[in-house]
Amino acid sequence: MYRELMKQSDELLVQHILEGNEEAMSIMVERHRSFVLTCICQTIQDRYLAEDIAQEVFVKAYRHLHTFRGDSKFTTWLYRLTKNQLIDSIRRQHKGGQVERMEPYHIVSLQFHDVSELPEEQVMKRECCEEVRRTLRSLPDKYRMVMELYHMRERTYAEIAEMLKMPIRTVETRLYRAKTLFKRKWTENVGAGVL
Repeated sequence: MYRELMKQSDELLVQHILEGNEEAMSIMVERHRSFVLTCICQTIQDRYLAEDIAQEVFVKAYRHLHTFRGDSKFTTWLYRLTKNQLIDSIRRQHKGGQVERMEPYHIVSLQFHDVSELPEEQVMKRECCEEVRRTLRSLPDKYRMVMELYHMRERTYAEIAEMLKMPIRTVETRLYRAKTLFKRKWTENVGAGVL
């Protein structure tokens, strides 16, 4: 039965799992574990933390498998689930004061490579994301910090104000100036018409 299941598509495995077949779930984890870890490790360098998050992804996948409708590939659905779990984990790490375990600059909006993209498109996106990180690092700390918290950690103005001990109005002003400065530096380094 195990060998038969291994030959089946992801969509058929989903059906078997929903019918209570535990072997099918084991095959699903084995088949996609490397993919999930790769997605996570693009943002988090700590291998042990990445393993923990991957385990959480598969637990959540099992619990929410009934929401997979088959409108897209299973890997696309799993990719979205991984992205959401990673965002949740980063928020928990931040609240626990363990941000140092992550890369200081995350890919904008935590975008991983899209599995449906061509290799050339993936390379271009990686290069673009690296340029974003370089441009961010070139900003003064007070601007870089609000940009990182707002755009990459998805914090609200109120949360940023509380974390940085400043009025919300100051956060708004700094974020506006940060975006303006970022755009100017980006245009100088990469070229006009990109943003």
